[in-house]
Parts: sequence; structure tokens; C-alpha cells
Amino acid sequence: MKFIHAADLHIDSPLRGLEGYAGAPVERVRNATREALDQLVELCLTEKASFLIVAGDLFDHDWKDFNTALFVVKRFQRLNNAGIPVYVIRGNHDSRAEMSLQVPWPTSERFKLFNHKQSETVILPELGVAIHGMSFAERHVRESLLPKYPEPVTGLFNIGILHTSATGASGNEDHATYAPCTIKDLVDKGYQYWALGHVHQRQVLQEGNCHIVYPGNTQGRHIRETGPKGCAVVTVEDGEIESVEFVATDVLRWKEVEIELSSHHQLDDLYELVATQLKAELVTAEERLLGVRLRVQGGCAAHRQLNSDVARREAEAALRARVGEISDDVWLEKIKWQTRPQLDRDVLKEGQDFLGELLREVDQLAADEAQFQTFLNCLQPLIDKTQSDLQGGREDDDKSEKLIDFESPTQRRDWLKAAEGLLLNQLTTDD
Repeated sequence: MKFIHAADLHIDSPLRGLEGYAGAPVERVRNATREALDQLVELCLTEKASFLIVAGDLFDHDWKDFNTALFVVKRFQRLNNAGIPVYVIRGNHDSRAEMSLQVPWPTSERFKLFNHKQSETVILPELGVAIHGMSFAERHVRESLLPKYPEPVTGLFNIGILHTSATGASGNEDHATYAPCTIKDLVDKGYQYWALGHVHQRQVLQEGNCHIVYPGNTQGRHIRETGPKGCAVVTVEDGEIESVEFVATDVLRWKEVEIELSSHHQLDDLYELVATQLKAELVTAEERLLGVRLRVQGGCAAHRQLNSDVARREAEAALRARVGEISDDVWLEKIKWQTRPQLDRDVLKEGQDFLGELLREVDQLAADEAQFQTFLNCLQPLIDKTQSDLQGGREDDDKSEKLIDFESPTQRRDWLKAAEGLLLNQLTTDD
């Protein structure tokens, strides 16, 4: 027996403000989640899967019209017509309360949307399988749903479908806590396989007599979801799991690329370095659209050539033009300029002048979390407004939904470092 476990498809999840991204391949990005579902369906057919499991967040909140629902239903009907059942639970994004419109689900016995009021069990006697699942009734499910799941059916291979922020899963820091449970709680339930959803980073939390798996999402939706995305193909022989294989379904792959410039590098050198690196990244993307956030950093001669907004915009335009010559399958989502002057910071810091005092203050601010937090508190109104503008006024408690995580210590220190670089650039000369 072979089944496929997917989660967090977020069909038609928008990349907010997409039209504002320079040179964005708008339609390719906008359709990525749909094309990933097509890839998932093709995989089910190719592998002759016994069934498909979708562990929540099939949709991304309510949709504007029925085209989103009809697109999904048509794909599931195709699987049903091929004899492949589909088993779905609702997650926090597409809970019963979140979805105001009714989906015209397939009426076939080969489709099952699990109830949101109580857990349900589907028995597949010809496969020796029992599938247990329960949907979210509302978005904010703060208590564990595990007590509502039944005991395993003796003599069958038991699969539990659950949308949860399981303790011990990396990536949870990017997601709000919903239907929490521990790995031990899941193991103690006695099922042979837990098909989890909610955490977008694929991982196997437990192997052996009880496999606990997050397949990750089928398509990365923004730069914070980098790397291959897909589903789990699970092979079971004689009631035991033989293998759990990750298979990519994404059609757009996000990648952060760092270019480290040294003292002698000028802007022309940067263009060549970027071209070489992106050609290599294209090979690993395997003909997918590659969405790249480029970080240009290091103490270098080019820093002086980037000493104004106009100069940086000109350099960015030149970079985008060069990338366009390489391939239509590369999109520079954003360029982060993090270069710095060719200065000996340690020497400057020891000086008894304004620059020395400034650098010592910056280091003290970075080292003292309480002082740094006080500084950020002064900026909170600006932070709140910026986040609201980026979210389009929509409230999202999942950090994974935010294009910028203002709470990230790493992000905050990056901004502090960038501010220092700007100040040094204005306050020093090449001599």
C-alpha cells in the first residue's frame, strides 16, 4: 500500500503587494499554489496511490469567488474518477468558522471531509486501514484535540490526521499555537502513523512503531519559506511502514543568496559574482521559477559607489537587467544592500572621538537586551503601522504570514547593523 500525505496547500494564498515588486512574474507567482496542487494530483496518479490525505489548510481563509473552490474540487474529482480517495480535515486557516461559503465537494464515497464537531473514523477493509480525523471548528483551537480521537482499531493500520503545533517540532516558532500536543501524547495514542499539518517545515518527529510526520507545505508562499516544498509518499508493507519519502511539488522555489564582497570588489565585480551564483542556483531549482532575495554584504570598494538611494537604484536596475539576460526563470524578489565601508571598525571603536563613542553605544545597545527593547519600544508606533500596511490591514497571528517578522532578534540586529553602516558611510571618507 502506498498513500500520499500533504498539508497546508493554502490554495490561492496571495503574495500581498505582489504588483509592487519590481519585475515580478505576477501570474506565475499568483498561480503557484494551484500548479503545486496539479503536481500533487499527478504524483498521486503516477504512484497509483491508495489514497491522498490533506492535513488541514487546504484553503487560505475565505475566497473572493467560487473559482478557487471549483478548481480544487475538479482536481479531487479527477482523483476520485481514477479510484483514488481523498481525505481532508480543516485547519486554522480554513476552519468551519473561517469559511463563509459552502464548497461543492465531490459526492463520491471516495471523498471525505472530516467533521468539526467530533472525530470520525473511516475503515478501509480492503487495505486493512483505519483513518481517524477531526476538523477545526474555529480558527483559535487552543486545547488539544487528541482526547477526542478514538482508540486504535485492533488489527488495522491506524492513521491519525491532525492539524497541530506539536511540541518538539522545529518551525513552530513561526506558527501560532493551535491544538497543541506533545510527541509523547501522539505516540501514546497507539496509531501507526500521524499525518500532521500546520508547520510548513517538513520533518519527521518520530519513527518506528509510530511515525509522526509534517510534510511541510506544497508550495512556499514567500521568501521566509525557502527550499523544496512538497509532500510525503508513505509505503506500508504487512502493516509496517517501509519508507516515508519526500517528493517536491513546488513550481516556485524561494532562495536567499548571499554575495560576500571583499575590499577590492567594485560594482562590475558584483554583477559577475551574482550572475555566476544564480546560474548555479538555477541548476538546483530544476527548471522551476526561482524567487531570489539577494543579500550583498561585506566591506568593499563598491560601498562608496552605493552611497545614495539613486546609486543603489541604478545598481539594482543593472543587476535585474543582468539577471534577465541569464533566464526568465529567475526573479530577484528583493535586493538587500548590507555592504560597509573599508574601515577597521575595531580601531575606530577605540577612538576618543564621536565615531568611537557611536560604535561603543551601538555595541552596548546590541549586547543589552533590556536596553535594546527599550529602544524598540520607542519605535513601536512606527513598527505597528508598518506591519499593518504590509498585512493590508488584515490581522494574522501566524508569524509565517508576515513578510517581515518584527519580533525576530536576528532581524532587529540586522537593522541595527544596517543603520550603523549608513552612519559610517556618511561620517567617514576614503582617507
